[in-house]
Amino acid sequence: MNNIRVRFAPSPTGYLHIGSARTAYFNWLFAQKQKGRFILRIEDTDISRHQEEMIDIILDSLKWLSISWDEGPDIGGDFGPYRQSERNEIYQEFAKKLLDNKKAYRCFCTPEELEQRRQDSAKRGEFFSYDRKCLKLDEDQINKKLEEKIPFSIRIVSPENKIISFTDNVYGKIEVISSTIDDFIIIRSNKLPTYNFSAAIDDYLMKITHVIRGEDHLSNTPKQLLVYEALNFMPPSFTHLPMILAKSGEKLSKRHGAISIESYRDEGFLPEAVKNYLALLGWAFDEKTTIFDEKEIIKKFTLGTINKKAAKFDYEKILHINSVYIKNHKISDLAVLIKNRFKKRISEMDVSFLKENGLKAADTENPISREAVFEDIENKMDAIIPLVNKRAKTLNDIEKMIYPFFFDIAYPDDIKNFFKNKNINAAGLIQQAESSLNEIKDNDFNRLIIERGLRNLAEKNNISFAELAEVLRLALWGRTVSLPIFETIEILGRKKSLNRLSDYEELIS
Repeated sequence: MNNIRVRFAPSPTGYLHIGSARTAYFNWLFAQKQKGRFILRIEDTDISRHQEEMIDIILDSLKWLSISWDEGPDIGGDFGPYRQSERNEIYQEFAKKLLDNKKAYRCFCTPEELEQRRQDSAKRGEFFSYDRKCLKLDEDQINKKLEEKIPFSIRIVSPENKIISFTDNVYGKIEVISSTIDDFIIIRSNKLPTYNFSAAIDDYLMKITHVIRGEDHLSNTPKQLLVYEALNFMPPSFTHLPMILAKSGEKLSKRHGAISIESYRDEGFLPEAVKNYLALLGWAFDEKTTIFDEKEIIKKFTLGTINKKAAKFDYEKILHINSVYIKNHKISDLAVLIKNRFKKRISEMDVSFLKENGLKAADTENPISREAVFEDIENKMDAIIPLVNKRAKTLNDIEKMIYPFFFDIAYPDDIKNFFKNKNINAAGLIQQAESSLNEIKDNDFNRLIIERGLRNLAEKNNISFAELAEVLRLALWGRTVSLPIFETIEILGRKKSLNRLSDYEELIS
């Protein structure tokens, strides 16, 4: 277990999703546990699906999760380049070596010819495998086709009736008969390598000691072992992580909550919570613990404790874990997080944002001053966070809870008649509440003094405080549920509280 080197090798064909993030995290955990090195490699030779912009997005998602790498395309290293598109000369060199040693051959069959043979096999009810037509070509035939510049791919020669064996750290000993593997292509006709060829060469040249990847790659391992053997390479240790299914056992999809890591960030998940949940997908801290510190994970993590049974993704569980992390997060740090997210959202704000959250839309006569809102955020956020951190599952929940502190509320259409059939003089209570708040001196305008005055008001009117609070919530928050009423009034301040009480009184009178 000396000089441990692991790698995460995403293809830039889409966002970083839960399964790939789990793979990256398990590689990182193993490197941390063994004091090894974690390498990031970009496998970008699939030109039909390649999306260049996805490389930065994937890197940003990993950085957000605080999964750092020791070598990679952005920081270099002793075994670069770390993008396969920049390593093609290396693959061509090894392909030529296999050709020279008769362990590979040129295939001049066109895609159309291969498709026809595939269809013919299907009609006969046979499994299609390449018939080695081009392996039978002699040197003169090959040279003639090369002179005619006929496009070709390169296929590896798969040995006959050889047992390919390896021991996986999760699935144990696996044996495959080589005759079930046809002479697969290692270099396409466009001169680019296929996955199994380039991955095997890169893992060897980058001195990868442990390949940790998803179960969907289990069928690729025998092919890569053939490449290792043909080139006289020593293969790494293999670990294949269990599939991740939906809670129902179905194939995981977006409707089950399997969104990109970038989306989890935007929805207001904390990276620590996401990693905590990733660790539970195929591995267990113990039989009962679900919340644990990353240092504890690193201390207990081993490849041998990974479960071969498919992991079940549960969106409600990751939500719960996130809520625990929010509740336990340091208040000052959480306030900074919300300030930054809030300012970014306000900078991008439009009218629909306000209306969707029960707020008054800005117009030309009453434009919203972002500068004033930003100042308000700086002054009030530290006092607001303790009111919401135990009530939210995501940071977005917190934002939606606190919008009314910073923007004027828009009363719903049905709120005017809310107390019509109730034996409560809402307008009269609001007038008395205004008087109670006005009587408080500026230096004494705090939760305790506000509470004393309003409770006295309820007692004076021979009603429960819950009845008075219902009136105040509708007036101050525009809804029947709000944050704690006394703290809300203190943070809103006397002026804004009185303005809202007055607006609501006018509405219901």
